Amino acid sequence: MLQSIPYLGDLSLDSILNWDFFSEWLHSPGHATTRSAILVAIFTGTLLLRSAINRRKRNPRGLPLPPGPRRLPLVGNLFQIPSVHPWAVYDSWGKQYGDMIYLEAIGQPLMIINSVATGTELLEKRGTNYSDRPGSTPAFDILEFGWMIGLLNYGPEWTGHRRAFQQHLNPRKVHLYKSIIEEEGLVFLRRLLARPKDFMAEARLYFGMVLMRVSYGSTNAAYNADLIERAEMVAKGFSEAALPGKYLVNVLPFLKYVPAWFPGAGWKRDLLKITQVTRSLIHDSFDEVVNRVKSGKQSREYHSLAGGLIEDFPPESDPRYAEQEYIARCTAVATYVGGSDTTGGTSQALFVALATNPHFQKRAQAEMDAVLGPCQLPKPDDVARLPYIQALTKEILRWFVVAPFALPHVIKDDDEFRGHFLPKGTVIFPNLWAMLHDPNTFDTPMEFNPERYLKDGKINPNVVDSEIAAFGFGRRICPGRHLALDSLGYMIACLLAVFNVSLPKDQYGNPVPIDMQITSGMIAGVLPYECDIVPRSEQHAALVRDHYLIKV
Repeated sequence: MLQSIPYLGDLSLDSILNWDFFSEWLHSPGHATTRSAILVAIFTGTLLLRSAINRRKRNPRGLPLPPGPRRLPLVGNLFQIPSVHPWAVYDSWGKQYGDMIYLEAIGQPLMIINSVATGTELLEKRGTNYSDRPGSTPAFDILEFGWMIGLLNYGPEWTGHRRAFQQHLNPRKVHLYKSIIEEEGLVFLRRLLARPKDFMAEARLYFGMVLMRVSYGSTNAAYNADLIERAEMVAKGFSEAALPGKYLVNVLPFLKYVPAWFPGAGWKRDLLKITQVTRSLIHDSFDEVVNRVKSGKQSREYHSLAGGLIEDFPPESDPRYAEQEYIARCTAVATYVGGSDTTGGTSQALFVALATNPHFQKRAQAEMDAVLGPCQLPKPDDVARLPYIQALTKEILRWFVVAPFALPHVIKDDDEFRGHFLPKGTVIFPNLWAMLHDPNTFDTPMEFNPERYLKDGKINPNVVDSEIAAFGFGRRICPGRHLALDSLGYMIACLLAVFNVSLPKDQYGNPVPIDMQITSGMIAGVLPYECDIVPRSEQHAALVRDHYLIKV
């Protein structure tokens, strides 16, 4: 037996095993430093042992975690997480690690999903375990974004909000909004005819007017324009607050208690301004509809989501009334705020795709002329008879993914998948951009080609539909997708029925390629660019000027 241990000085192994001596040594001031080191080692070893036992219980088969870049002690992959165009970075990592990439940031497990197949298997087929959300961020708390259905945890409250959306934005109810979509589409044509250089602003205004009228039913253009401006401020605030590193308060949560007047707290004053606007949207706009309904002034000509929700209210004496009213207010404002940036951003990228690929324009226009007749304006229901327009809609959603990442999901309970252990609490980021640019799913994915969706002049059901990934997965799929698809498809049909979109020209009349610059954030945007938009003929221009429905 060894008679001495170097790190214990004059303590022999036999004496350590003698409790009386050990007790004396434990309380002896002469061994304080050694004693502290041993106690720390015992404590640390105990924690590590308990952690190992716990991991073994949770992962009895000892399965490995999904592959990913090597992690550093304590911080994990914190300094490897990209902040600029992260969707493209994770897509490139996928070539090395596969369609599931595992990361950790200061102990928090993260996983990127890069393929439609894995997203469908986990987020849809196992949706019960994958439909939760991470806890709210401090910036969202200051912004009072608890009304957003996309941020609610999976549970009774989320179910109530989801039910309201499903009842009033399902395909049957969205059909009631076709007259709004048509009128705003025709107004968009008149505005574009007058101001073709402002095409980006006019496209955003079209979607904003559709969403605002659907939400609240007002036909007052000036009133709606004011609501749109305020709602876009809230949408921008959400997009920025969700960006990693934008606000230090998301890293140091105690900063949310700093008073707004405190020096250096300008960031909080900015957030509180957005909070005030949010409150006005939730209450003022909805109260206006309530007053119209009570006074009998609510228009029966135009259906609105808020009006429909109010009609479903129980009596005010009913204990469910307060909850139903709150859900209705949240649903109405979320319809606009949740859809304005996404549909508007998609339409702005559309002009690049059309200007760069005039042959696709010509084929779509030939289809419309053949189906509708020459020099005719389409109606929303006509889109169902125009497969080329449908293909253009699907392709722009695939080619330019306006929300490159779906909002994150959280694994509720430990799981296993493809021989890997997926720990509970893992935050999952569905990389929609990678899914819709996967060469294993789409040939030449970087190219804009609507004909990938067509076969013999019809939509090919064997091609993976971009809608599967573009609007999210499973229980968390975008509840406003039917309205978004109808309004986007009709906008494309109206645009190509009347106009040709082409590359801008230099001083010598030569076409100038468009360098599309994409912003980085939760919602990807397109920086301003130029293109030429002219009527297909004077007859087409007159068709817009003289249409009886168009009121600007």
